[in-house]
Amino acid sequence: MKSLLYLITVLGALYACNPTAKQKNEQAPEKNPVENKTDYIYEATYLDQFEMGNPENVLLVQKMHELILSKKFDEVYSLFSDSVVFRNADGSTTEGIAAVKEVMETVYSKLTFENYRVGVNLAVTGDNGDEWVLLWDGVDILSPDGKRTSELYVEAFMIVDGKIVMMNQFAKPSL
Repeated sequence: MKSLLYLITVLGALYACNPTAKQKNEQAPEKNPVENKTDYIYEATYLDQFEMGNPENVLLVQKMHELILSKKFDEVYSLFSDSVVFRNADGSTTEGIAAVKEVMETVYSKLTFENYRVGVNLAVTGDNGDEWVLLWDGVDILSPDGKRTSELYVEAFMIVDGKIVMMNQFAKPSL
């Protein structure tokens, strides 16, 4: 018993003397934004300065994926603006909520989605005020004929007034 008390006392003393241990009431130092003074070779035609954006926008995009994966299409439509535009990975464009509904009900409804995973999701706001969610994700897809594919995506969702107004999508097969 005496040895146990001695061990606890020594460990407590070592912890208390540890200069790298953070106190619970310590606050992280305030970070100043990085000023970009880089002279780029190519000038961006749209945006080249971003700040971290509204994390609620990430939740909006995640909710969209959750509803699509569970085939709750009637609920997902409320997340889109009436004039939503999907710039799809295959190079096609789907414009307007009616066209999005048609694709979801005729194409997505016949697919089985499995093993959805997210690598990165960031909400960013450009220096012009545009809000985006940048997403790297992947999913396994089972088609009605039994063919299984695995896709990796890089997507950008533009958000205006709490609605998805545009999606740019790039995809490649997962190897």
